[in-house]
Amino acid sequence: MGAATWASLLLLLQPSTSRAAGAGYAPYADNSLLYDWGVYGAYPQVHYESLGASSPWPNVLRSDPKCDDGLLFMAPRGRSVQTPGPMILDQQGNLVWMNTEWGQAMDVKVQSYQGEDYITFWHGTDNGTYGMGYYLMLDSSYEVFKKIVPVGDFTGDLHEFRITDHGTALMTIYEKRRGDLSAYDIDDGWLVDSLFQEVDIATGELLFQWRASDHFAVAASRAPIGKFGRKEPTAFDFFHINSIDQDAMGNYLVSSRYMCAVVCLDARNGQVLWQLGGAANNFTDLSDGAATSFSWQHHASWVDESTISVFDNGAYDRLRTSKHSSGLVIALDIANQTAELKQSYVSPQKFSVGSQGSVQTLRKSGNVLVGWGHTPAFTEFSSTGKALCDVHIGAVHLARFGWCNNYRTFKYPWVGKPKTRPTVVVKPKEGALYVSWNGATQVDQWRLQSSTEPGGKRFADHKVIMKESFETRFEIPKEAAEYVRVAAMDLDGTVFATSMPVSRYFATEIPLMKAPSRGSPISISFVVEFSILALLAIVGTWYFRSVVRQRLTHGVDWVQRHRRAMAYGGETKYEALPLQDQR
Repeated sequence: MGAATWASLLLLLQPSTSRAAGAGYAPYADNSLLYDWGVYGAYPQVHYESLGASSPWPNVLRSDPKCDDGLLFMAPRGRSVQTPGPMILDQQGNLVWMNTEWGQAMDVKVQSYQGEDYITFWHGTDNGTYGMGYYLMLDSSYEVFKKIVPVGDFTGDLHEFRITDHGTALMTIYEKRRGDLSAYDIDDGWLVDSLFQEVDIATGELLFQWRASDHFAVAASRAPIGKFGRKEPTAFDFFHINSIDQDAMGNYLVSSRYMCAVVCLDARNGQVLWQLGGAANNFTDLSDGAATSFSWQHHASWVDESTISVFDNGAYDRLRTSKHSSGLVIALDIANQTAELKQSYVSPQKFSVGSQGSVQTLRKSGNVLVGWGHTPAFTEFSSTGKALCDVHIGAVHLARFGWCNNYRTFKYPWVGKPKTRPTVVVKPKEGALYVSWNGATQVDQWRLQSSTEPGGKRFADHKVIMKESFETRFEIPKEAAEYVRVAAMDLDGTVFATSMPVSRYFATEIPLMKAPSRGSPISISFVVEFSILALLAIVGTWYFRSVVRQRLTHGVDWVQRHRRAMAYGGETKYEALPLQDQR
């Protein structure tokens, strides 16, 4: 307790650490213990001169060339993430793209629609259990291609937005409504119902809608009802849908966290075709329970026509049904209704994650990427379960406080072609400039150029620097003319774009990236109150260990010596017991 308390105290005094990227940065591998206990903040960040936003400064614990070479898609959030939004990182943890103008986003991934790839995500308000918002599709230039909302008087939920191969969208929905809670001795009860819709993206036509309360008894829920269900504000979430997928026949694969089950639904009428896990499990487990005993799970998906993956939380609030969370790949024989665990993927630190999480089988390498949800970390495994790359983006040992977490983590190939220009910032006192191009993925090198006129057509070439991270620093040579710019090029020297020319003699500043709101650091009063409690806990722990325990031990020894002395008719003497009598 002492170590955790100290770490929490330091975290509050220093909510997040930010480091300039231009000077170069390295993973925290040598200081992993300090990083993971929050000494550098709950969400350490990299600050950029040429971008008005900060990205995670990750702790790369493991890196292996066998890891897939795609880009990482995520959206960190929490109290310490003051400007959340969708972002892309490369395998080394360098920023590729981020945007804070929408604010909180979830389920950031790449999906294909009509032969083109799009970044998709949910944006809206998260009430702690489900979301109320809509879905966005961004094209390769990071411009909005479509905004999608459910049909009817509904808002889009944060858990799932999946584009099918036939141009439709599957989306989760939550709705508060009156429900029968007589099994809990509640009259006129309120429940939170789980729904999903399939909508044609091009036309907006509703093709299918399903509602959990039409097919599942509320009393079958494994979630404790507690004080819920009596009033609308505290309606009882009995099912909790958190993922949808679709097979080749159009049937729907749905994960119910509070039924601790994955179900397959008939595409014609929504009836349950089969259930894996939970009280009504239909499958014989060929793995001694390992394939059907998952609980409080997330993100069930088809890997192929006879295999699914699922994130087994094994934990909910204070309930623990497993020692640790894991990604599972399960083989199903639908005809014979058997299930067999093919592989489980456990964090090297054996995290127990109470909420969120994802599992993705990577098509190119066959590796499996597991996002640890409420614990700000992700791990890429070989198909056989060996941890290849292990990265933390926040203080994992303080995950219980929720100051930094990430709903899902994905990896995809992606080509970003922003319509903007590279951004340059000049620092005259340093005799240097900084350059970056938010979202551009094809840049291999930068060329510094100068001219005597800002609008001149002739720019002299100077040095070329390879692009190694998001932001690159140039020292401006003395022979350079007043106006400088930087050209973005590939390895062959093909120029994609150039920055706006700026004077080398005047400092330039980049405004903060737009954001709907900016979180504030933890309040001073909270820091003071927590500090006092933390110090009292530390002192109390030390006192008990160093004083009380010694006195208790001394008291036992004194009683033993006194009894020995009285047995022989002697007086009690304060001397050490013989060695064979010491404990």
